Amino acid sequence: MASASRARVTTRSCSRNAAATTCITRTTRTITAPPCSAWPSSLGTKAAGPCRRARNYARSFCTIFTHAGVAQCHVFSGAHPRDPLPIPRALVHYGAVTSWVHAPATDAPAETPEEQPGVLIVDDVEANLIALRSLLEGERCHVTSASSGEDALRLLLRKTFAVILLDVEMPGMDGHEVARLARMSQATRDIPIIFLTASLDADEHVGRAYGSGAVDFLLKPLDAHVLRSKVRVFLELYRGRQRLAEANRELADKNRELRAFAEAEANIASSLRQANGEIQAAYRELQAAQAQLVQSAKMASLGELVAGVAHEINNPLAFVMSHLETISKSLEMLRPEAPASGSPQAEEQWRRVSARLGQSRSGLERIRDLVLKLRTFSRLDEGERKRVSISECIDSVVTILAHRLNERARLELDLSPPDLLDCYPSLLNQVLLNLVANSIDAIDAAQGLGTVRISAGAGAEGRTFVITVADSGCGIPPESRDRVLEPFFTTKPVGQGTGLGLSIAFSIVKKHEGTLELSDAPGGGTIATITLPLSRD
Repeated sequence: MASASRARVTTRSCSRNAAATTCITRTTRTITAPPCSAWPSSLGTKAAGPCRRARNYARSFCTIFTHAGVAQCHVFSGAHPRDPLPIPRALVHYGAVTSWVHAPATDAPAETPEEQPGVLIVDDVEANLIALRSLLEGERCHVTSASSGEDALRLLLRKTFAVILLDVEMPGMDGHEVARLARMSQATRDIPIIFLTASLDADEHVGRAYGSGAVDFLLKPLDAHVLRSKVRVFLELYRGRQRLAEANRELADKNRELRAFAEAEANIASSLRQANGEIQAAYRELQAAQAQLVQSAKMASLGELVAGVAHEINNPLAFVMSHLETISKSLEMLRPEAPASGSPQAEEQWRRVSARLGQSRSGLERIRDLVLKLRTFSRLDEGERKRVSISECIDSVVTILAHRLNERARLELDLSPPDLLDCYPSLLNQVLLNLVANSIDAIDAAQGLGTVRISAGAGAEGRTFVITVADSGCGIPPESRDRVLEPFFTTKPVGQGTGLGLSIAFSIVKKHEGTLELSDAPGGGTIATITLPLSRD
């Protein structure tokens, strides 16, 4: 067999009118044309043979490309033994192609008999079927024959074919009817049909053939080389379509795999983000719980310390107050004798001693009250939930913070009934202490004396108990409003706050089945509102 070469051709169809020329480029295909050595040399005279062959095959290519919708194709063809140039020149001249680029040929992949494309030959003469089978031997195709149009249609319903060789004149259903019916089916409408006829009235049959959807027309007796060349073109067109379909399937599979991989990756990333979020949330909760445990331990230590201090102070305090009372009584007994002595100095001295005793009694009572309120605040022996006086809780907190409160703010109290509340006393004291301390810290001493207002009383419809702590301080910055209840978040300078006070207060209020809300006070400052249920269900 002559050596083969690959050529790329580009076709276009143009519609012309007086105003403009419109060109429509078609799709890309890959086909194999017959080797030039197989083209019939008997066409035309000896002198004009190559040019006439080129013209005839150019017209054939025009017909094939137009009906097959080919815009670009690779043509595997052997070089003409004498002159390889007239063929591409003629193709360009007759409009079949716009360019022709030679490239080295590659071997076609080996096919199993089952993979070979099918050729359907339809003829009512058995001898013609045998002859056509013989001509197509060695063309790497599977040949199926039908002796009537009806048989051909039945075969088209069961199998797929690369090309149909269809006899025009047959008894019953002729070739034109078979072609028309084949074009009506979605599965068979794109199968190329080559009409075969021995009729003398060829022009009439040619017109009807192309009207029925044929891509080519051959007259009997058939030229073996021409027939094989045309069949090879359509076999390679079919193989190209199959390879394209397979490539599309593989591409679709790859796309599905990529989409599945992308979805899996997205799911994994989402799961990781969710897991990381859960871990971070758990870590924050653990930190808050640990901080609350530390704070509880501090409160327990404070309670133990207060209890010890109270015990150590109460005994000598009671001793001093007892003797002070004795001295006061003795002094009262000596009072009538001071005027009787007639000495003004003695009476003045008696008044001074009486004043000193009163001041001492007042100081001792303050010490006693402070120890009592410290014990009330710590409530070491009251870890269980019980009913307590809210006014006592507020009074103990104010007493502890009195030295700071007097320096920066003026205290306003507005306490309404009911006074008793079911709560965890030591924990609620801790919340009040934190809120009042924050209010004091928010007031700038350089701007003068501020205001801290504490109110308590029944809420709406008498179902809740509301405690508010309001101040005239700097307020909460808008960018920090959503984070002030987070553990370890603080708006105070470094070293002046742990960021745990409000977080622990929020947890304690939540333990009481209540709410803690922070809002802006009219005219500046912050209002902390604690809402607790009055009764437990």
